Amino acid sequence: MDLDVVRALPMVDQMTYLRGRILEAALSMEAVARYLHVRLSGGSDLEEALHTPQQFQVLIAECAEHAARSAQLSDRTRSLAIDAIHQAAGLYERRNRFVHDALRLSLVSEQRWERSKLWRPKREIGEPLPEPEPVSADEMVDLVFDLIQTTWRLRGALWCLIGSSQEASPYLTHPFEAQWDGSFLPVLGASNESTRSAGQ
Repeated sequence: MDLDVVRALPMVDQMTYLRGRILEAALSMEAVARYLHVRLSGGSDLEEALHTPQQFQVLIAECAEHAARSAQLSDRTRSLAIDAIHQAAGLYERRNRFVHDALRLSLVSEQRWERSKLWRPKREIGEPLPEPEPVSADEMVDLVFDLIQTTWRLRGALWCLIGSSQEASPYLTHPFEAQWDGSFLPVLGASNESTRSAGQ
């Protein structure tokens, strides 16, 4: 569904659709991250990605550790790859906010929240239930674009590991704009290796 069509929907329908779009974009990012973990660990079989750490934050932390030590990455590409990995970790936390807000509202409406520990860190169990934070459709749209952009950055890290040379991937070194359909467009006239500003 085109973004203009999404924005024309009633707000309730927008939020429902956008939450699903966030989950879809986050899943794509997770799939790339899991295969990146395999490659950084010295493997190459796609099936191995199904046996990486179950929790995403553990997975992405291990990616960062492996990338810092990887002989397959040049000094030039290592910092860029680690930046992309850290961006993925932060985006997954943002993704959780939208998913957990929906869960929180459902639990409150069902009067079952006291018995649920799904969305709360162990250190918070037994503490008063926080009020749901308001979220907006614009925030959700921004998150989808950020997830798409970072997924391409992670693919750039993969490209550096799979290629026979240590040439830097343009997905890491060139600025681009994520598109709603999951693709990207290069930013013409922008200097290379400006990924830190382009990815934030």
